[in-house]
Amino acid sequence: MTETPSGQPPSGLDRIEAILFRMATNLSQVATNQLETDFRLNQVTDKLDATADQFRQLVTQQIATDARLDRVTERLDQVVEAISGLTVETDSLRDIVMHFVQVGEQDRAEIRKIWEYLRDRNGGSSTPN
Repeated sequence: MTETPSGQPPSGLDRIEAILFRMATNLSQVATNQLETDFRLNQVTDKLDATADQFRQLVTQQIATDARLDRVTERLDQVVEAISGLTVETDSLRDIVMHFVQVGEQDRAEIRKIWEYLRDRNGGSSTPN
């Protein structure tokens, strides 16, 4: 045992006081450690909150992007359908034009035959007398 400053062995009260002092010192260290732990925990919590906010923003942006993509896809489907309809109409118009070309060629051949007949009937003169 340690002697007191007066050179006397420590009394029971001195020993209790020393134990209480060590306990107070230990409790102070535990409190300091707890404060440091709380501070670090708050920092981690703040980082987690910031990360969660960023994640929510990304999810919101992704939802908006998905919605735009859905609208673009829908519009693209409409355009494809319209092009398909135009293709059918174009094919139909081409068939009609080809029919009129054939009819026109037939009419021109008929007109030429009639003109040649009339020319030959008039003795080669292009105008009848």
